[in-house]
Amino acid sequence: MLSPLCFAASRGLTEVVRFLERFDSTDKQRDLNLALFLANRSGHLETSALLLEKKANPLQEFSANGLHGAAWRGLDEHIRAYTRDGYVDPDILDGSSATPVIYAILGIQDEQGAWETINYLFNLGARPWRRFGIQQLSYSQIARQEKKKFLARKLEEWETRLSPTILNSSRESGCMPGEDDDIQPDNEQPHEVLEAEGAPDAIGEASHIGGEDNNVQPDNEGPREDSGTDRGAGTSRNPSCPAGAGTDGHIDNKRPRQDSEADGETKRARLA
Repeated sequence: MLSPLCFAASRGLTEVVRFLERFDSTDKQRDLNLALFLANRSGHLETSALLLEKKANPLQEFSANGLHGAAWRGLDEHIRAYTRDGYVDPDILDGSSATPVIYAILGIQDEQGAWETINYLFNLGARPWRRFGIQQLSYSQIARQEKKKFLARKLEEWETRLSPTILNSSRESGCMPGEDDDIQPDNEQPHEVLEAEGAPDAIGEASHIGGEDNNVQPDNEGPREDSGTDRGAGTSRNPSCPAGAGTDGHIDNKRPRQDSEADGETKRARLA
């Protein structure tokens, strides 16, 4: 459940926010940070400005924050203001491990506007090849599930921009470039926590996409022609069989027919 301060911010009740902010509470800073997210997400710019003035943190980690709300709404000027000092992680996570890029994909903008926001975040250093949730979904897969084809295509272009050389070297080292510290927090946060914070369960919304491939069982049978070759190679199948053994496992002790005939001719010549 939202606090009175957060509820007022979500409705753009700036003067109510101003009044409620005067009262101290144990969760006051948390409420200010979340209120900024809600104000940005709903496009209440006057309320957002007041909350910043009252020291709300737009970059609070592991919580829906002002940057996430700005990405959802397409407030690119706010994103620029929040990231102006150059020391900001544009992949900052909320409580459900969603990044600002996910908020932009799922947000209120049209696809062109969302792409402009996402492109700006990528140019700030957000990593386009990230994966999310148990199904390891890419940004383009999330966009495609949302039926945003233009956005999915643009995201795929970024996702495939890495050269094969970089990809191969990163695989050999066991990690993607820049992913060495990218351990994902638990994505299965209870839904009631997210709802109480007023934040969308961004990973949950995307968790229904593209899961079908995960149910495809690997084909463990070798190529048919190899199997046929192996079946014919009895010596390789059963190394205990001596070379020259027939298919029934017995050694063929019969001499060639022509040798027997030659021996008979020799005997007849001696008798004569």
